[in-house]
Amino acid sequence: MGIPRPTPITLDRLRLLVALADAGGVTAAARAAGISQPAFSQNLRVIERHYGFPLLMRSGRRVVLTRPARRLADYARRIVRLVGESEQAARDLVELKAGSLAVAGGATTATYLLPRALAEFRARHPDVELRLRMGDVAAIERWVLGGDADLGVIGEVSRPLEVVVTPFDRDELVLVAAPTHPLASVARLDAEALADHPLIVRESGSSTRETLERGMSRAGVVLRVAFELSSTEAILQAVAAGLGASLVSSLAVADAALGGGRRIRTRRVSGLDLVRYLAVVTPPDAEPAPAAREFIALLARGGAPPAIPAA
Repeated sequence: MGIPRPTPITLDRLRLLVALADAGGVTAAARAAGISQPAFSQNLRVIERHYGFPLLMRSGRRVVLTRPARRLADYARRIVRLVGESEQAARDLVELKAGSLAVAGGATTATYLLPRALAEFRARHPDVELRLRMGDVAAIERWVLGGDADLGVIGEVSRPLEVVVTPFDRDELVLVAAPTHPLASVARLDAEALADHPLIVRESGSSTRETLERGMSRAGVVLRVAFELSSTEAILQAVAAGLGASLVSSLAVADAALGGGRRIRTRRVSGLDLVRYLAVVTPPDAEPAPAAREFIALLARGGAPPAIPAA
């Protein structure tokens, strides 16, 4: 025969012990706990068997807690309080009254999409601490896998990723050019027209560059590179300065038209597939936390990019 295991001490029994210490007697403690006195006494006997000492003793005409019982009641009070605090903290996290959200984005999404989305999230949930960092797809994947970011937002890439990729919207690359650039006024803006001009492009490995190269390859034309820059903002500055034309995310269009007084024409290219998806990336081995789930839902409700004039 094995050694019998002691009856487990549940949180409810610890609460009864606290009630006994507060009330100073079994009858009053049972009434405060909302159970019958026999049931209360039975639970006290379970506690005594578990710990191996009596909880009560007579002092004159009164029944009081023993010294070990008073010590145990102090621990029970702390445990009950900590459980209550943990439950409240969990409710706050679920209800987004506390916690944090770390988001990572590529150069385009971190500049033109995520700041507005995070501002809307903060307006709804001001008690959640927000963090935003920017990097390429490889860095975003590394941060999400390592727990340094709760989620990432990227443009479409062809290589397989170790994270879970969930598309939530479509994005299109559009032409941006200074008004004096030939592509700003060419009668038909298509792949052949683009092939006649070297373009300012994003760096290799970026989703924007991959989408552009894929589209032009399918159209049978060769991409000619004038400059290679690592951010859309740098490209827009170069375009506005008259250094050439480019194709950028439609997310940047409104800013391109308004930011810093830049004069930039925007046009859609006909006959060229420059559409990509935007996606949230999350860890493969865990469900997103409540704040991350709410932010993902906010992104999905965000709607389509601004309309672009036809070529």
